[in-house]
Amino acid sequence: MLLELRIQNIAIIDDLHLTFPAGFIVLTGETGAGKSILVDAVGLLIGERASAEQIRTGTTEGVIEGIFAIANSGPLTARLKELDLLGDGDDPGELVIRRTLSSSGRHRVRINGNAVPLSTLQDIGQFIVDIHGQHDTQSLFRPITQLDLVDSFGNLFDDRAAFCETYHAAKTLQRDLSTFEKETAELKEQADRLQYEREEIEAAAIQPDEDVVLEQERQVMAQVHNLVEISNELYSTLYEDDRSILSRVGHVEWLLDRLLTVDIRLSDATELLGGATAQLKELAGRIRDYQEQLDVNPDRLEQLEIRLDLLNRMKKRYGGSVASVLDHLDRITKELDRLIVSDDQKESLQHRLVTLHDQQTKQADHLSTRRKKAANELNQCVNKEITDLHMKHATFDAAVEQERDGTLNPNGQDRVQFLFSGSAGEPPCALKDAISGGELSRVTLCIKTVLAREDQIPMLIFDEIDAGIGGAVAERVGKKLQSLGQRHQVFCITHLPQIAALGDAHFSVEKVVKQKRATTQVEQLANEERIDEIARMLGGTKITQAVKRTAKEMLGVA
Repeated sequence: MLLELRIQNIAIIDDLHLTFPAGFIVLTGETGAGKSILVDAVGLLIGERASAEQIRTGTTEGVIEGIFAIANSGPLTARLKELDLLGDGDDPGELVIRRTLSSSGRHRVRINGNAVPLSTLQDIGQFIVDIHGQHDTQSLFRPITQLDLVDSFGNLFDDRAAFCETYHAAKTLQRDLSTFEKETAELKEQADRLQYEREEIEAAAIQPDEDVVLEQERQVMAQVHNLVEISNELYSTLYEDDRSILSRVGHVEWLLDRLLTVDIRLSDATELLGGATAQLKELAGRIRDYQEQLDVNPDRLEQLEIRLDLLNRMKKRYGGSVASVLDHLDRITKELDRLIVSDDQKESLQHRLVTLHDQQTKQADHLSTRRKKAANELNQCVNKEITDLHMKHATFDAAVEQERDGTLNPNGQDRVQFLFSGSAGEPPCALKDAISGGELSRVTLCIKTVLAREDQIPMLIFDEIDAGIGGAVAERVGKKLQSLGQRHQVFCITHLPQIAALGDAHFSVEKVVKQKRATTQVEQLANEERIDEIARMLGGTKITQAVKRTAKEMLGVA
């Protein structure tokens, strides 16, 4: 509830400091006195847009400050904790909001001493006060407001939150599945390319250093005829000719034996000669084997050229060397193993999605059933209140219907539309098309009266709710406001004495002239002052004793 309100240099208010009690508070005064300025000031405290034109002429800054009492628990306290704005001073149960308007356009907001952006003020403002004026009641036309009112009346927010959680989980899983399917298609395309590369490399059956070995063989095959001739001559020189090296070694051995029969000092030469003979024979054998290995097949050179051409293409495509080709094969083999996506994973996602869709359908049906029941009960309660206000032949209907295309949204499968008929025989139409301004304020009052137990907004303001009514109806409106004041702090700007007389507190708003400038003055009225104000509202300019007696009777003053 609002404990204190201070306004400086706003419109025609120079400096105003007010304290308010709990309950039903009425504000009265002549038209143009500045009553609506007070409502606008409270609106600025909950985040309504500000303009430099609202600053009092001749000043550069305007200030509105409100001190509110807040509960230890509830949505407002929870949100302040989330934003780390809960007061921790002498009284953590107080909320201080200060709004400074500057002629430069650089307006400032502070909450419990903390500078915050306007969006934060708007965020918490929705939990502080509900303003119902000639324009503010238009919020009742919004479909989401109508849905919230039905759900609030039926205590359906827990069911709605459970459905919303399932709804968003299904949406998220659907996106995950779509992303999975898209990525699977991309992975398959990538896997097909890698599979082609792997098959190409494996088909080539490349061996380590194969290109080096084959290049050496190609060089040999290119000179094979020369090599045959040279090896033949070499073998003949070593072994086959009559005067080959090995045949001459035999003659050397015969001469050495003859020498040793006379002089044994060269006896170790026999061993040296034997070793040399053995190495020469081994060399001759190697050359013979080499000759046998030489392939003079002309097709072999062509085969080598073809194979080396294949290897060169592979090296050019996959890294520049046989080693890099084999490394690439190893890498893509491992990558293919990673890219192979199991169908089980897709089936698991699809199964989970089907389960969530079934769950949200059941939750939506359950929520819709409870919502229709709540709407019917709300209709009965609101129509009872409407009848109590003597709105003859008026009917209210909170119609709950499924979305035309059967689609779901975060709030379920329903749309709620408030219908109203103000005349007998006229079918109900959408509230915004069938209701006058005065009727709308009174229907809002009826709904607020019905929802008083569930409505957690602590402060309500009704501006000009008495338009187009009087007499007994006005008294009934006042009693409903008085009843609301037992659960909320209710402010009402009124021109009707029947409503003003029922207030728990009464403030008079008057425009006076000080130092040749108009300014708004607000005072809480004591008993006698209140009698005079009610009498003024009853009798106009001429206040008779009879009028004053009526005022006393209305106030219940002996």
